Amino acid sequence: MAQYQHYIPQFLLRNFSHPYQPPKGHGAKKKGHRHVEKGKHKGDKVLNVVDLTSDEPQLIEAPVSRWFGQEEMYSDVFDTSKAKKDVEQELSKLESQTAVILQKVKKAHENGDAGICLTRVERNKLRKFLFIMKYRGPGFFEKYISEDPQAYTSEDKHSLRDYMAEKGFITPRDVWLHNLRAILYLDMDAEGKWMTTLQDLMFPADASLFIFHAQYSYIAFCTPAEKDKEFILTDQGYNLFEGPTHNTFCAKTGDYVGDTYLCFHEFGPVSPRLIIILRSSALPEALEDKNSKVKKARQRMLYAASAQFPEPENVRSILEDLPVAKAMNSYSIVVNGRLEYAPGESGTPRSRDRFTFRFWPISTNHVNIINSIFLDNLLRCNSIVFGSRIPFRQTLEAYMTTQAHGFKKIDVGEYGAKTTRLVCLQKLAIVLKKLGVENVPIFSDETGKGSKPFTRSLDDDWLEVFKRMFEGGTSQTFLKDLEQSWRLYQFESQIMKWTIGLESNLRKNALTCVLDIILKHHPRRVWLYVKHLRWMTSKEYAMHQQKYVGTGPIYAAKTASLFKQGIEDFIVKEMASR
Repeated sequence: MAQYQHYIPQFLLRNFSHPYQPPKGHGAKKKGHRHVEKGKHKGDKVLNVVDLTSDEPQLIEAPVSRWFGQEEMYSDVFDTSKAKKDVEQELSKLESQTAVILQKVKKAHENGDAGICLTRVERNKLRKFLFIMKYRGPGFFEKYISEDPQAYTSEDKHSLRDYMAEKGFITPRDVWLHNLRAILYLDMDAEGKWMTTLQDLMFPADASLFIFHAQYSYIAFCTPAEKDKEFILTDQGYNLFEGPTHNTFCAKTGDYVGDTYLCFHEFGPVSPRLIIILRSSALPEALEDKNSKVKKARQRMLYAASAQFPEPENVRSILEDLPVAKAMNSYSIVVNGRLEYAPGESGTPRSRDRFTFRFWPISTNHVNIINSIFLDNLLRCNSIVFGSRIPFRQTLEAYMTTQAHGFKKIDVGEYGAKTTRLVCLQKLAIVLKKLGVENVPIFSDETGKGSKPFTRSLDDDWLEVFKRMFEGGTSQTFLKDLEQSWRLYQFESQIMKWTIGLESNLRKNALTCVLDIILKHHPRRVWLYVKHLRWMTSKEYAMHQQKYVGTGPIYAAKTASLFKQGIEDFIVKEMASR
């Protein structure tokens, strides 16, 4: 099986490079530093790299052209030469277009400009590039690399196998390549028609991922407020997110059904002094939140999403206070502190729309948190690239000494990794010594237990999510009735389970008593109880139990069943008309 090669385009790596300076004196060498390339000449572009591939990490200077082996990434993966060539050509085209955009952004930042103006087309190109960087990263590579559909074990395995059979794909990796081509060729029209057509052009589950990526977060360009602070770049820098995550198991079968997670922030390092941050639309946005309805809808979105976790009240972003905001657009103005459409504008998206992005200065603490997120995810990395030694030493020391919750947890997130977190921490301690820092403590959770796996009942989860989405105001009574009706159904199902094996008359009397208890409740609770009963005994529910397709589709189907008309609705209407 092919091995994943970490990939970062050269135009990004060049932003982290510096001209090579030969060591002074014959055979001289900086402390803790070695030059690995013979024949390098003064002025050649090289990278400061922490090479993690050996037991003892090395600080080296490596030519840009030799790092993150990016040439012919798919040559040992895909047998279909035309498909491979198409992807490589389109990827090269996207990278060239993105390089022009980011060079314009970088130049404006280096010139001291307050921000940069991008067209809708440029912004969408950037969004597409950021997703492609993630989609071709190690997570998706490992997910799709199998040649056997039965070896594909992600939570959408049943949907993928059905999709492969329908479309004639032989292997999961063929689907991945097809999806890459679909996104690379996609025309993201201003009207948003692409969001509908994309579902027909590629595997629908991954199409939804791209749509969510492009629509439910916003771009912020951030720079360290202090001149001597810098961002780092790791192999997985473009494939990471900040937010809670839990290994999740089905309450009924005990099977692992994937990770429950919330993505609050994603990252795209541009240079040591500039980073793209994608911030979730579920987090506060000062200007938009001046509208109480928008603010309430945002809070409900986050409140509902956190219901999927074992301690929803503790679900939060460690970068929630990041001082950023959405870009201003050409069709809106601020009037008395509130957003309004500019004169003559209707808000209809157009390709000529322009967006003004500020360069947001962020504190040293925020810079250290972002770098710590990168350092905390070295389990599948081979290297760290940094701009300057002193800023890197300072941010590495900040990570190694932090006691912030969630960092450096031993045994957490190590499933399928090539190494352990403890080994990574030990390597980083060696790096610090090479940088001249002695006796740095490693604070970590050494219990070996980590966080407990989350055992999920999808039906109970759905109820909590639904309640949180619509909680408050006039809906409060309905939500209470919905919860009680669900408990009535659970009560009945348990009695049915416990009475199996009893004499028929005893079981019949028990179930009759249960039904009498249910019918004594408020009519609306009885009506909702019937809705639950209809869903739980439906063929669609049985299909979802047999072929788990992910929480989103199941939640959507269960919600639709709640509002679907049945005979109970006509009875209620008839009784109400009397």
